[in-house]
Amino acid sequence: MITTRDATIDDLPAIVDIYNQSIPAGTATADTKPITVESRHAWFAQFSPDKRPIWVAEDESGQIVGCIYVSSFYAGRPAYDKTAEVSLYLASSHQKQGLGSFLLQKMIDACPALGITTLVGMHFDHNQGTKHLNKKFGFEVCGHLPEIAEVKGEKRGLLISLLRIPEAK
Repeated sequence: MITTRDATIDDLPAIVDIYNQSIPAGTATADTKPITVESRHAWFAQFSPDKRPIWVAEDESGQIVGCIYVSSFYAGRPAYDKTAEVSLYLASSHQKQGLGSFLLQKMIDACPALGITTLVGMHFDHNQGTKHLNKKFGFEVCGHLPEIAEVKGEKRGLLISLLRIPEAK
């Protein structure tokens, strides 16, 4: 059974480890070398449970096996306050088991209480897993920036997708 909770600074090593697991495949991040826990302290400080949460997913043994978060869009400029970018990373051992769907649905369900009416998803155009997940949840592709990144010697594009969420009543 998977449980989720707000991440704490003590979870940062596990979050960084999961993120670093995604780098070798070249489909989920534009980073090409592992990042460090120290380099992510300021990044982690931008999250808050009541507005821009970062959640971790734990398996039955208490091991962190995934994380999902929403971050302020376009440098947090006030006019974009109801828009957030969603990011999701799973441990290699827990991919293709429904965990991504579970976490994304949980975040979508939380959006009205967080004041979020638009989720933005950005991913490489060759990332079939995220493309499938976004389609499943109704994200609409609204932009494609072709060949803007070089991943493992190949030019790759970025897809930008939106999911509209009704405001809380």
